[in-house]
Amino acid sequence: MDIKHLDTFLAAAEELNFTKAARRLHLSQPPLSMRIRELEDELRVTLFRRSTRKVALTPAGQVFYEKVREIRIAIDAAVEACRDVERGVSGQLRIAYTAMGSDVVLPRLIRAFRTMCPEIDLKLQGPLSNGSLELALLNEDTDVALCFLPMEAPTLATRVLTTRQLAVVLPDRHSLAALKRVPVARLGGEPFVAYPAGKGIFLQQAIEAECMRAGFRPRVVQEASAVQSLLCLVAAGKGVAIIPLENKWRSTIGVVFRQLSPKERPLRYGIAWRQSDRSAALRQFLSVAAEVFPRG
Repeated sequence: MDIKHLDTFLAAAEELNFTKAARRLHLSQPPLSMRIRELEDELRVTLFRRSTRKVALTPAGQVFYEKVREIRIAIDAAVEACRDVERGVSGQLRIAYTAMGSDVVLPRLIRAFRTMCPEIDLKLQGPLSNGSLELALLNEDTDVALCFLPMEAPTLATRVLTTRQLAVVLPDRHSLAALKRVPVARLGGEPFVAYPAGKGIFLQQAIEAECMRAGFRPRVVQEASAVQSLLCLVAAGKGVAIIPLENKWRSTIGVVFRQLSPKERPLRYGIAWRQSDRSAALRQFLSVAAEVFPRG
């Protein structure tokens, strides 16, 4: 039994006239009659009562018609659904992100993507560390990551969306708070509060690299994963912190943000995905990202 046999039966059951059914299917009547006989032989039931005057469904034929019609509707829906996925009209996309992405980049992308592709189901995963995001991509546990760049795995493709500057956060009564720009080397003797080491947090690695460029390794006295926690520790006088300048809007009482000198290399933030992933939903997302962040 195949789709052609089912479609032939449906046409004959709805027309109750083999000549009209054959015309509907662009067949001559003999092939249509043959398909009906083959179907009856396979089912071992009589589906139609035939006479010279009319064709009618048998009770078995009526039951079969009702069930086959449901099946055909389901098949048509399945075909349309898979075509929608192929076109990127529907489907699912898993997006993982860092905490920084959730503040600015992610909301802008999601809003634009929802407008363009409302039927694609988005699954958000995060916030996660950069190291965890790279592993999730390589293990195919997510489809696209909003992350710091670069990512070194050769099987991943990346695109820069925006850049961010680092700043030092000081207690408002700190002696360096009077400066407009703080030389990184002047922080060499300061206690630091920082992101946890050894957990794949890109910012922690970037901050340590800036300090090493200035000739010292930061002396970390306390760690915290959340930016707001770091700001509170600075306000309490536990130490200084280096974090992205964009966090200045959080306006924690008792701290000041100061740009670094010499100007540090900007942090690159963007998206990463598997080069082998050819899904239409991903292509749509990359297209939206290019529109929302055209200059990178």
